[in-house]
Amino acid sequence: MITACAVHIPVHRIPAHVTVIRDGRRLHAPARLQGRFLQLHDEIRVTDPASFTFSYAGNRFRIAHGRVQLECRRLLLDSGVSPQRATVLVVGLESGQVSVRAGRLARRALVLTREMLALATARATNFVVDRNPASHSTRAWTRDQPIVTAKSSDQSLRITTRTTYSAISNAHGLRLDIWPFSLSRLQRPTTRADGLVRFWADGLPCSVGCTAPGAIPGWPIRPFHHQHAIRAGINELRPANFHVAVDIEANNFQPVYALQSGYAAIRYPGTGDVNVDVGQFYYWHINPTVSNGQYVEAYKTEIGAVLNGFGHVAVSEGSTSDYLNPLRPGGSLRPYTDTEPPIIGIPHVFSDGRVTVGAFDPQSVVQKESYETPVLAPSSLAWRLYNARGRALTGLEWAMRGSQNYAPGLKPVIFAPGASNPGFACFFTRVRCIPNWVYWLAGGLTQPLPLGILPPGRYRLTVYAWDWAGNTSALDYWIELPLGSEASAPSAEFGPLAPNFDYP
Repeated sequence: MITACAVHIPVHRIPAHVTVIRDGRRLHAPARLQGRFLQLHDEIRVTDPASFTFSYAGNRFRIAHGRVQLECRRLLLDSGVSPQRATVLVVGLESGQVSVRAGRLARRALVLTREMLALATARATNFVVDRNPASHSTRAWTRDQPIVTAKSSDQSLRITTRTTYSAISNAHGLRLDIWPFSLSRLQRPTTRADGLVRFWADGLPCSVGCTAPGAIPGWPIRPFHHQHAIRAGINELRPANFHVAVDIEANNFQPVYALQSGYAAIRYPGTGDVNVDVGQFYYWHINPTVSNGQYVEAYKTEIGAVLNGFGHVAVSEGSTSDYLNPLRPGGSLRPYTDTEPPIIGIPHVFSDGRVTVGAFDPQSVVQKESYETPVLAPSSLAWRLYNARGRALTGLEWAMRGSQNYAPGLKPVIFAPGASNPGFACFFTRVRCIPNWVYWLAGGLTQPLPLGILPPGRYRLTVYAWDWAGNTSALDYWIELPLGSEASAPSAEFGPLAPNFDYP
């Protein structure tokens, strides 16, 4: 842990068009710097065509143009596994651009603006932070490895890490390059007072545990017992059904192995849906290297290789009539962790009591194939209605509960008009693929809000979201009854469900 800020930073050269301001005085010449050192609270102003580079804790900062100040801040660097409180020297960017190359102490390669915190988590990461004071916005992007970004004010929300390749933060909130919308100020962490339960604790068979007999928990690509990035989870919107598999990011032609020993069966050969079935598992989009009836030994027999252009292997578990959630606690696809809570959009309340809402789940484990790791759909959504004094008027109403795979006929009941997935073609041709997960919060699997029987007044609709790791988020939305004239009934103006084509 770092307990104090560095006081002196050696400076070897200060070019023309660079001004250092210390205690309100301009220090133009290097000789005016005491021993040629930068120190805490120094302000550095760089005008074109100059640039200025200095190093701190082995990390290099290059100011191409703009204004920065060296500040000492007490920060909570929370990875969700080993939170660290540290007093560090940060480069405070007021305007312009700073390029950073992280050294051995990458967590001190940190740039802070009024809108965003950006830092490296791995050595040799190169990233850029750019701030426009006129628009009160900050952009950050990496030139190689992912970085962590956070909206400066989000620290009070305990939402402290955002793993990404690029991000923008402004008055509308923080938005990563792969997010469909920004984090709302109405969102908050859940507390014990919300009275939530684990989404998988529904008492149904195999929502928890139920590990396949003889299966060795792990992942079907190397390294077998190390978590891999995920491209899609079960129950995401597909043209013919709810997604029945977990898509695991992989390289084209990467070897695939079984989690459970058994005899191989090959389905749909010669198509993009080709899969190799072994025991209770189905491995989709791989070119088989085994034959029908061949005995497969878990983690030893290569069963196939990822089809060229697919960039992932999909893993289903269970049976074609009853698919399970491979990420369930005690399941076979593990270890699995995710420190990012779900993100909830602003609900849309209609005059008939039905409600739609957008939601998605950022991931804390990302990797870059030919595309960036996308956001996932939430595992579950629920709501509860409260009066103005905070008394619950309803129970916890489940709009979607991802402990089990939903039947295809429930798609229009769970997904609201406008919902779409990026589709296979997007991941095949583009770097960033952004879904639009929109759900019937009330009026789908649940009853509509009881607007017709409530007296006039103010009410709080609280939306809850879960991800596959069990992280939760809440969003409090206030409703004034009777509803204003802007409320309406759902109509064709919102368009039909129009998911792009994708494989299972």
